Amino acid sequence: MNPFEESVKSAATGGMSFAAWIVLAVSLLCIVLIVSIFARDRNKISEPFGKWALLIVFFVLSPIVYLLNFSVAIEDSKKVEFCNSCHVMNGYVNDLRNPDSEYLASQHYQYRWISEEQCFTCHSDYGIFGNMKAKATGIRHVWAYYTGYETPVELYGTYNNAICLRCHAPVVSFQEEGEHSDNAADILSNKMSCLGVDCHVRPHPEEAWKEQ
Repeated sequence: MNPFEESVKSAATGGMSFAAWIVLAVSLLCIVLIVSIFARDRNKISEPFGKWALLIVFFVLSPIVYLLNFSVAIEDSKKVEFCNSCHVMNGYVNDLRNPDSEYLASQHYQYRWISEEQCFTCHSDYGIFGNMKAKATGIRHVWAYYTGYETPVELYGTYNNAICLRCHAPVVSFQEEGEHSDNAADILSNKMSCLGVDCHVRPHPEEAWKEQ
């Protein structure tokens, strides 16, 4: 990472997120309440203070901590660094960051056609359940890896052209390209892929999964 990018990244992150601080604060509050309960006379736990404290900890604060922490985890897992934390992904991320690479994903990363969360942006669908579907698919890959498969990491099903179109479709140069307008129906229906020998190059090197 060059010093300019590092400076921008450092300014953008700024340490822990607000949600993460809330998770930490509420978690500490839960600990204090539980300790205060059991530090009292055991015979007094059933008194109103003990009952209300346990009720608040286990049925109010704990669910809040869980939901907020889940949100923080989802946001963190969108980062390229998170993808690179799995060694089977190292080859893909190395190519992504290679300034000499001509693969499609690397071009999007190097020229910042996608400003951040480059992996997640191209691997999540539209809609309210797009993020959840992307995460569920990731969990399937993790399960498949740890249960012993040795084949390349591959998509489950056909890549959805709508993921490309949500950025490219509004661009005038895309609309004016004859191949796009002539094959619009097939592109929109996923009958014709945006990726292929006659269209755009592969997003990643075919053997990237072997680089660990």
